[in-house]
Amino acid sequence: MCGILGACSIDSNLPSPLATAADLDRLVHRGPDSQGWHVDRNIVLGFRRLAIIDRAGGGQPLYNEDEQIVLTINGEVYNHGELRRRLENTHRFRSRVDGEVLLHAYERDGLGFLDDAVGMWAFALWDRRDRRLVLGRDRAGKKPLYWSFRDGVLRWASELRALVGDGLPPVDRHALHDYLRFGYIPSPRTPWQGINKLPPGHLLVLEPGGRLRLHRYWAATPRPDEGRTPDAAEAGRWAEELRGHLDEAVGTRLESEVPMGFLLSAGLDSASVFALGARRLAPVAVTAFTIGFAERDIDESPVAAEVADRYGARHVVRRVGEDEAASLEEVLGWVEEPISTDALLPTDRVFRSVRGEGIVTVLAGEGGDELFAGYRKFDRACHWLRDRSAGGGGLLSPLQHYLLDEEFVFAPGEIRALLGADLDDGRFAALEREAEGLDRLGQMLLFEQRLRLPDRINLRLDKLSMARSLEARAPFMDHRLIEFAGRIPRRLLHDDELGEKAILRRAMAPLLPDSVVRRPKAPFRAPDRWFAAGPAADALLSPQAVADAGLVDPDEVARLRSCSLADRGARERLYSLVVLHAWLGSARKALDGAPAIALG
Repeated sequence: MCGILGACSIDSNLPSPLATAADLDRLVHRGPDSQGWHVDRNIVLGFRRLAIIDRAGGGQPLYNEDEQIVLTINGEVYNHGELRRRLENTHRFRSRVDGEVLLHAYERDGLGFLDDAVGMWAFALWDRRDRRLVLGRDRAGKKPLYWSFRDGVLRWASELRALVGDGLPPVDRHALHDYLRFGYIPSPRTPWQGINKLPPGHLLVLEPGGRLRLHRYWAATPRPDEGRTPDAAEAGRWAEELRGHLDEAVGTRLESEVPMGFLLSAGLDSASVFALGARRLAPVAVTAFTIGFAERDIDESPVAAEVADRYGARHVVRRVGEDEAASLEEVLGWVEEPISTDALLPTDRVFRSVRGEGIVTVLAGEGGDELFAGYRKFDRACHWLRDRSAGGGGLLSPLQHYLLDEEFVFAPGEIRALLGADLDDGRFAALEREAEGLDRLGQMLLFEQRLRLPDRINLRLDKLSMARSLEARAPFMDHRLIEFAGRIPRRLLHDDELGEKAILRRAMAPLLPDSVVRRPKAPFRAPDRWFAAGPAADALLSPQAVADAGLVDPDEVARLRSCSLADRGARERLYSLVVLHAWLGSARKALDGAPAIALG
């Protein structure tokens, strides 16, 4: 797990290639163990390393036999052992680093070199012989990669801070529109004009003549549903196969030369990952980390303790209080993009706790809800599945249906009032056309996996773990599991007995207590009242502060603040505005100097 950056001027000498050294220093938290460079007249590739595998000999950049292909990679190729065995008869390996298999796979397969790879990655591959640069992001979007192309120079980095440099670009107002609509900024946009985010499952290829092309090599696409309800025997077979796929995904993520832990809440997803991992590692005791709150209605630590005790785990509970809400701006400084989720602060605090215990790799349960319809917003779609006569909802588009039950997003009229213009450019029209052949639940799952999973869930997980020099692995992001989940009959995702994620509950029932298997879905969050009202909102959403930020209309913000906070939707939308303004404040402060390593 590392940080990468670079610059390439493919048709001329690269001006001042070593000027990127200062930018690499901004990524020190992603790789505090070492750094490496490749520099020639057309390109510079920089690398910072957090050593996980082949700690003694695994520095980067990586080279093939004749050093004509160069690679820097952030992430893990989990099936590197299998791929290495296929390649080692015809290729000579220099190290045990997992990413080296991609070099030799590229020599053999060209741009099809990722077809058999399993893992998470953001990489830059420089083919010196053909003068071709390939940037890539993993299928589920677990690792981020940003890029810009100006005056014939392509630049890229693991984080925005290494591309922004010493002056903030103009804010992209279309990205503001997307944030208010979704609560995050879907790829390829970022908050800044001129800086892009490589979409998941894509390659960006730069070739001689300055030809820049985007190539999609994989996409999450649920299959059309057959419209039938499997019997009990078939449902049991699907559940057993699901448990096998998840167990394999967990098992492939247990390789590490550094201490490993597990994130554990009372939720089904993290408990499933923990149970399968603890069972595989037995009799070695494992460590589980849980966030706790004083508010008993959202405190999950008692149920998490029951799961930890069942597998003899050491259980560490990190309690978060309202006095820590003021650090939201600091947390957003590491995330670098506005994301409207009150899980930001708890996630940061649990990662601090993990790293403080000397753990360098952690397994997390993110992704289960997006694969198996875990949120309560799916209930309506599941109802339509059971009763097709209930109707499809009138004139709303598939994407409008998807956003209908999201409390943290703004209605189109509110967005126009906040921005003073209609900035909806219809950029999701192609995705909506792709959704038209699916049932309502399939459409929602498509949007979850293409939009929310990479740019809300994964971005938060990556940025906040790497801020603590910590590698977070998420078995539900395994593309083989995602493909399998898309084949499961929709009526197995929800039933009257077990509710949401019924198929996953049935799959994990033999390994988890009823307190988890039959527990209704509850979002992992901090109390939203910490942010919608109180000192943070007063400071960030005052008329003067909003006017100074220049992002949205101060009068419309004042109107929204006058609404009753008894309504959860009103609190969530105000929190979205708090996050937006805290993000801008954090970006401005980042210009004061490079961040220090964020270890506690």
